[in-house]
Amino acid sequence: MPIRMEKDDPQPQSGGGGQRSGGGGSNALIKFLPLILMFLFKRPKLLIPILLVGAVWYFFLGGSEMLSGGSGAVEEFDTSAFSLGATLDQEVYDRAKVFEPVSYGYSGQAALPARASLEQYAPQRRHQGRQGSCVGWASAYAARTILEAETTGQQPDNVAFSPAYLYNQIALTGCQGAYMLEAMKTMQQYGGLPFSQFRYDESNCSNEPSSNQKQAGSRYRIQGFDRLTVGASQYKPDITGIKQHLAQGYPVVIGMMVGGSFMGPMMGQPLWQPSQRDYGMPGFSGHAMCVIGYDDNQQGGAFQIMNSWGPEWGDRGIGWVKYRDFEHFTKEAYGVYPAATQQDKSRMAVEFGLVDVNSKNTIGLFSKDNGAYFRTIKPIKKGDKFKVLVANSIECFIYVFGQETDGSSYVLFPYTEKHSAY
Repeated sequence: MPIRMEKDDPQPQSGGGGQRSGGGGSNALIKFLPLILMFLFKRPKLLIPILLVGAVWYFFLGGSEMLSGGSGAVEEFDTSAFSLGATLDQEVYDRAKVFEPVSYGYSGQAALPARASLEQYAPQRRHQGRQGSCVGWASAYAARTILEAETTGQQPDNVAFSPAYLYNQIALTGCQGAYMLEAMKTMQQYGGLPFSQFRYDESNCSNEPSSNQKQAGSRYRIQGFDRLTVGASQYKPDITGIKQHLAQGYPVVIGMMVGGSFMGPMMGQPLWQPSQRDYGMPGFSGHAMCVIGYDDNQQGGAFQIMNSWGPEWGDRGIGWVKYRDFEHFTKEAYGVYPAATQQDKSRMAVEFGLVDVNSKNTIGLFSKDNGAYFRTIKPIKKGDKFKVLVANSIECFIYVFGQETDGSSYVLFPYTEKHSAY
């Protein structure tokens, strides 16, 4: 009997804290405005005292802020000190392969930990200056350095990677932007160079690495990357997938819309609390950063993010963003993998199983031919839903095939051509 793939029942992503989109107060006032005007037209003597009360509310009690949808204090900060540079394009983003997160909660599987952090592997927080090179800082200086420090056990500052080696190869005109997908591809093809071997100059991005430098950089190539979205054609960030990467020791590079209170008001503040105005993203632009941790108990759940605006921003250059705010403002997210370690590929161990979706219990199997053939002990009824569990001992590509009654085969996993089999 052929196996048919069905989508899981929708599960709410782990989230908490934070509003989504705002403007409720002013919208409610506008809705009632016709009734208020009609009331005043019938009672003109009330007009003057109401105008006086309204003036006090508008000028002294925050009415102007409510109607504008945010805090005017944000404008007092010099935003020129916060360069950006992530060119966020959904059509480009769509070209990246999609990661499918592990299904937790089934028999024999450990639960995803409530918190994880890679901060101990992160280098000191530096400032990108006036150059729009955040993609290089988030991808090479932050994410690649974290992978290297974690793998080698060396101090992060001693193995920090150059943002310029990467950024100068992919920078757009005027040194003011880059596509994040190009950064991922370049790290996979040309690797990176230590900061000490390729210095950063915020006033110049035209100094591209030589062929000899690229050859030296190839030693530090990443194994790969994937897109962390909830679906192949859905671009909302996959909170569970991001947390799984972090729990396994893999940093996540994100492209986020920032502006407003994310800039000056975040100086010295550990947690970003967007103003009502921020949710409309007026004047916001794309900025690349590196997610280095998460904590389900932090403000109902939040991600720990490393920025490239120096140690004065956030808490020593790191800020927390609540899950719901992260979903609202983040437009791109990439999981980054280190180079695969040398392993004997002829000695790969594979475990296979089936789990009943409703009971979450394993379905009994027996194997034949030294584990090359499996069969259920009891027949599975037509219409029963189950998951296929596969565990492998080394990093590899995994494909799951089904067979039709006529003997032809079809692909069950990866789910679509956009999903990664790795």
